[in-house]
Amino acid sequence: MSTTTTDGAARIREDALRAPPYPKPGDPKDNTGFNSLNMHEVLLARRMPAVRTKLKMGGKPQAAQMADGTVVVAGFIEPPEHEKSCVTIQWSTDNAATFSEPKVFEDMPGRTCGFRCLRSGTLILGHGAACMSRSTDGGQSWMTTQLTEDITPESGQLGIGESDGAVELSDGTLLQHIHRYLGGYKWQAYLVRSTDEGRTWGDPTPAATGTDADEISYELLHSGRILGIGRCGGAFIKRNKLEDVVPGGRDAPLEGEPGDSPAQFHSDDGGRTWSDPKPTGLGVLQAATYPLQLSDGRVILVIGHRQLPFGVQAVASRDGGMTWDLEHPMILSQHGWSFYGGHPRSCQLQDGSVVSGYYTHLTYAPCYPCPKCGDGSILPHHNNECTGELIRWWPPDEWP
Repeated sequence: MSTTTTDGAARIREDALRAPPYPKPGDPKDNTGFNSLNMHEVLLARRMPAVRTKLKMGGKPQAAQMADGTVVVAGFIEPPEHEKSCVTIQWSTDNAATFSEPKVFEDMPGRTCGFRCLRSGTLILGHGAACMSRSTDGGQSWMTTQLTEDITPESGQLGIGESDGAVELSDGTLLQHIHRYLGGYKWQAYLVRSTDEGRTWGDPTPAATGTDADEISYELLHSGRILGIGRCGGAFIKRNKLEDVVPGGRDAPLEGEPGDSPAQFHSDDGGRTWSDPKPTGLGVLQAATYPLQLSDGRVILVIGHRQLPFGVQAVASRDGGMTWDLEHPMILSQHGWSFYGGHPRSCQLQDGSVVSGYYTHLTYAPCYPCPKCGDGSILPHHNNECTGELIRWWPPDEWP
């Protein structure tokens, strides 16, 4: 009896839903690469040309394009490769194929955490322990403002966290993600505002409640809606009874990165009030996820993919981010040696191509004790065996 391709695919799909669970190796509460991976599927892939550039001194790179076409990239360098952690800036005049030698700004401390080019050409960069810097000469020089401890009503360590950077509303108001550390694996996120192109900041608004997130990125959609994507912990899954909604959610720990999953929410009043957060459909341990609306209206999420294959992926939406086509991911980087990588912030260039900056554990090499963990954890070192890269790619017209 002959079976058509359509019938056969439908039968396999039904069989996959009934199939017994594949026994995955390791403890699901650890970073295994299998945490939310569906083993009852295969990937149908095609190859497309892209331009990939390995950067010097470009930890967790973030790109922005100036009106004259220059692509500016903010990154960082840190010990042991440099005597202290500080910002680096480099420039490209050939659409991110090659870059100038990085310029090290030792008076701009810490890692980069959010970078945008405003309509006026002013560059806005968050970095370090709640520092906001601005440049009016294409990144050659910077003026830095330290956010004050009274900027939000709560106490707790103040930080900027990993984000896309400041969102510029139609009236010129800037919105910037910050957070307060509340202890354990929990943060309270805020949006703060600037009405003078980043010279001063204030007027805080709590972000969507119940996310516990310290990493939230925002995108202003063509409709005027602000779309937020937060990196929410396992407690968010348990509290909202999402164990069977978020892939891998049933085994998500209450604390630690293996329980993280991206949730989305939106505001239609300039970030004053927010919808309740809901899962994007992506699984746990997907790390930070960043939204970008393309000029043709499609919205993409660029994901630090900490499942196998380790690297960076993108999914897209044609309904303003209400739903995502999760069955047709774009695999932008699949060569990470381990899960340690991601934070793929992106911008669309003037020619319509997209530049995504990320970091990846490039080779098997000795690691170093993680000073943030304090528990003997070892991680690859940024700017050494863990490298910053940019990829310039073209979203296909028929995708998703």
